[in-house]
Amino acid sequence: MNRRKYGKQVIAVVLLVLILGLSGCGKKEKTTLSIAQQFGIAYAPLNIMEEMGMLEEKLPDMEIEWVRFGGPTGIREAMLNGEVDFGFMGVGPVLVGISNGMEWKYATGISANEVAIVTDKEEIQSLEDFTEQDRIAILSPGCTQHILLCMLAKEQLGEATALDHQLVSMSHPDAMNALIADTEISAHIATPPYLQEELKHGMHIIADGEDIVGGQFTFISGVAMVKFHEEYPELYDVFIETLNEAIDYINDNPEEAIEILAPLYGISEAELKEQMGYGGTIYTNALENVAPIKKAMYEMGYISEDFPVEDIIFDNVQWK
Repeated sequence: MNRRKYGKQVIAVVLLVLILGLSGCGKKEKTTLSIAQQFGIAYAPLNIMEEMGMLEEKLPDMEIEWVRFGGPTGIREAMLNGEVDFGFMGVGPVLVGISNGMEWKYATGISANEVAIVTDKEEIQSLEDFTEQDRIAILSPGCTQHILLCMLAKEQLGEATALDHQLVSMSHPDAMNALIADTEISAHIATPPYLQEELKHGMHIIADGEDIVGGQFTFISGVAMVKFHEEYPELYDVFIETLNEAIDYINDNPEEAIEILAPLYGISEAELKEQMGYGGTIYTNALENVAPIKKAMYEMGYISEDFPVEDIIFDNVQWK
């Protein structure tokens, strides 16, 4: 065999090895699963998963990362950057994200809990009583609390956005502390345990979420990016399965769950027991009564269309 021919064969073999090696690499192996949540007992199933190490048991070779944000905006940005795999937030921001081109879908419901507009001013009994000086604390524009306020404003004031110029974005703990300290904040759209703490300080409810929507509804949902769902279907399924087990654990073993969770929230077991019974919080993986919120958001111009259900949920989701 002459050297030229031999050299060509060597080059061909090397190229073939490189091609096979590159094709065998496929996508990069995933070593971390990141879950983003916010504050409050609405996220209790996630807290149970974390405290009991439920995901670590099923995914021993994977690092499980739990991160907390003060609102949905930070979660959205982290998911866009590929830093978070599952994000948990109100149903409203999910729809806003989809309307803005965010390639995510509902992966699960997690809880339906009491939400109410609370004020420390006795003279405020409805939205009509707010003055230009009054400020209302919400998590962020487009969050579920904001949408509920808009729905009520349309009913009581004739214009959904009538109070938008008086909104202040704050996390639930900060809003509660601001209201208790009697700052410029006059009202907070609150959830447990912050709602109960505010009521203990002599504040009162103007309206609650069930009255506004017309029944019990999913307040907190979980989302995943379509890309993640497609690239890591087994990992997606393991997470959803484990979350369902955590929800079942809370519902089947409330006393044990309360014992685990009370120290995390800094309240007594008796207080937590009261807040985790309705009107407090119901834990379920179904998405319930989201359709009226979706429709209202479309009519008010917060989303571009009243999206068909099949376009906004993954196949495992129960839509009621």
